[in-house]
Amino acid sequence: MPQTPETRVWLLRHGASTFNLQNRCQGCCDEPELTQQGREGARLSGERLDSEGIQAVVTSPLRRASETARELLKVTRAQDCDIKLETDARLREIELYEWEGLPLEEIRRRFPEQYRDWRLRPNEFRMRLGSNEVQYSVRNLYDRARSLWGDLLTTYTGKSILVVSHGGTIRALVTSALGLGPEHFHSFQQSNCGITRLRFSSHSRQARLDLFNDTAHLGERLPKLKEGRRGTRILLVSFNDAKPEAIRQLGAALESVAIDNLLVVGPAARIVASQLFPYSCDSCTVLSEATVDTFVDQVLQQGSGDQLRQVVVVAPLAILLRTLRHQLQISNAAAESLDLRPLEITSVHFPGSGVPPILQALNMPKPSPALVGV
Repeated sequence: MPQTPETRVWLLRHGASTFNLQNRCQGCCDEPELTQQGREGARLSGERLDSEGIQAVVTSPLRRASETARELLKVTRAQDCDIKLETDARLREIELYEWEGLPLEEIRRRFPEQYRDWRLRPNEFRMRLGSNEVQYSVRNLYDRARSLWGDLLTTYTGKSILVVSHGGTIRALVTSALGLGPEHFHSFQQSNCGITRLRFSSHSRQARLDLFNDTAHLGERLPKLKEGRRGTRILLVSFNDAKPEAIRQLGAALESVAIDNLLVVGPAARIVASQLFPYSCDSCTVLSEATVDTFVDQVLQQGSGDQLRQVVVVAPLAILLRTLRHQLQISNAAAESLDLRPLEITSVHFPGSGVPPILQALNMPKPSPALVGV
């Protein structure tokens, strides 16, 4: 009996909206609309996904997401394949009624304790809806995400589908698919028009995350930092089975990225690092497999003031997965569901000031030279 092919789910956050531009909280508010930049990002995303065999598109009903989906479909061959645009209300953004429409700075000033729970204890975050009614917004979002997964994986078994939604909703979808709960809601970043892919095997609903928050098609070498240019960003590079041409291409893509510390695990990693970062390798720190996590912890404790420090770790795949598990405080099963690829960048940002680390990107591919700087 032939085996059913795997199910591939592509997740795309909507393009930049008017509220994004104004730094205002969006939530389920349907007032925000796409900016011109947002429409262009949607079209670039369509070009990026055009060859991926998308068979169905499901979108949030909020117009910033549905407009992104329609703009994207204009530049793909989906129209020739008669792909219909479907909507699902469970894909709308998290409900933040008290905050919606307010500038983010005003939210931090008016609701300091509530905002602290939002950032540091999202599983305990509460919002009052009326005189006596209280809602756990993040928990409710995760309930929606789990319900949606059950239906998507049943309806689209063995297909390649695109889901167009919102930053918070996609983070809940990704983390819940990896078996993580609301406490990890802020441990993952999702940029406007960032592309994420999860794979589900035919015999199991266990997810494999092999692409997260890819913004290379937008001309970005690395996703923009959500928490500002401060703290420490660690770039993880696996060199398993690295080909010389791939090393040369990645080195060229990272040529203008400022590196403050270069850490390599083992002699083989040092050889690869010397080709990737020829101007930094003389001052690199060579670590053993047993000491890498302790040393990275020490680097993070040093702090960087108001500046951004960037640290590269070149190591075998198994070491990088261990580092991700340790720094993000995720389960062994979740870490084993991360499919790191050789010579593609995985980025973790440590903003400092008690804010937990954030996975910015996983397997970030090299941007097209024609797009860099767009």
